[in-house]
Amino acid sequence: MTRDDDTERNETDEAGTSAELRRALAAHLKGRPIPPDLVITTRTEIERREFTAYGQGWRDRGEHDERRRAEAAAQPRPRDGTPADATVLPFPPLSGPQPARPHPDTERP
Repeated sequence: MTRDDDTERNETDEAGTSAELRRALAAHLKGRPIPPDLVITTRTEIERREFTAYGQGWRDRGEHDERRRAEAAAQPRPRDGTPADATVLPFPPLSGPQPARPHPDTERP
């Protein structure tokens, strides 16, 4: 909802306002070419479209997650639960405690 929405407005008020806006715009554009990308719509219609797009985005996300879960469940896993194509990268062992190295900016002669 937007700040200027009047909750007591009904659809006939919106239709009248929209018609008035179209008349004013037509009078302003009289004799001029109308831009092909000009669209006149109500705030209510814009909010309805935004809400629909928002809901569709969440539905798409849910479908994507379901598809990923199904694909993950279909892949064979070894007994320890790690993926079959996982690779373990060994780190070299540390030979005792390592001396702390001061930051180069803190070393001053």
